[in-house]
Amino acid sequence: MSILKEIEEGIVVFDNPYGGSNITSVTTTEGTFLIDASLFPSKAEEVVLYIKRLLKSDVTMLANTHYHPDHSFGNSGVSSPLVASEKTEQYFSLMNRNYIDEVVKKENALKDENVKIVHPAITFRKEHEINLGGLTIEMEVVGGHTPDSTVIRIPERKVIIMGDILVCGYHPEIVTDSDLEKWIKTLKQIRRERYKWLIPGHGKTCGKIEIDKMISYLQKTLMVRDYSKNIEDVVTGLGNDPNFRERKMQSLFLENIRVIMENREIS
Repeated sequence: MSILKEIEEGIVVFDNPYGGSNITSVTTTEGTFLIDASLFPSKAEEVVLYIKRLLKSDVTMLANTHYHPDHSFGNSGVSSPLVASEKTEQYFSLMNRNYIDEVVKKENALKDENVKIVHPAITFRKEHEINLGGLTIEMEVVGGHTPDSTVIRIPERKVIIMGDILVCGYHPEIVTDSDLEKWIKTLKQIRRERYKWLIPGHGKTCGKIEIDKMISYLQKTLMVRDYSKNIEDVVTGLGNDPNFRERKMQSLFLENIRVIMENREIS
């Protein structure tokens, strides 16, 4: 079950209290723009129904902040056209039935879901702008967490939806195609922008102090990658840091360490 919070006029965050991905809706006089769809098509359907019944609006367009299944598998629960970057579509084009089945094996709760890969009706290379009911919705591919990581800005409401380049209260997911240096650079750039609300990919809506914490997290992870000798040293050293120790999903922390150490060996 998600916790609903209207942070600005027409902007509702469906934030998952258990660490799942957030969904954001932007409702205007011309319809609703939905950002991310979670792992579950059934959950996305519930969000669409909520918007229709309680917000008296139809979802006219859907966007993904990146390709990861916990943000995009729910797309098949939304009938509206999808807009995504060309890079995101490149990842979707590789998601065949075998890929879906492998994810379902790891996520048992998906076994009763009808997951289908939805390909975007609109793609863009680097930036894309949508005007809907007097609001400007700006999409920009920034990379970092994944090569296709995209932030979505709504200047009139001083809101920026950041996907998984920002995670509040939980460990971020570092994957084999993460670029930590670019991730840090992107966060520093956004830190200088004037936005009131930062909507993370996971965790509660937050302020710029969480950007500082994320930058510190990634910087220390980089140091680990470059100077630590083994996983035990890493876990001991970072485990004493409150910025690591106090985040939820400790199993993800261990997985992150494994990924960066293995990548170092490959390089």
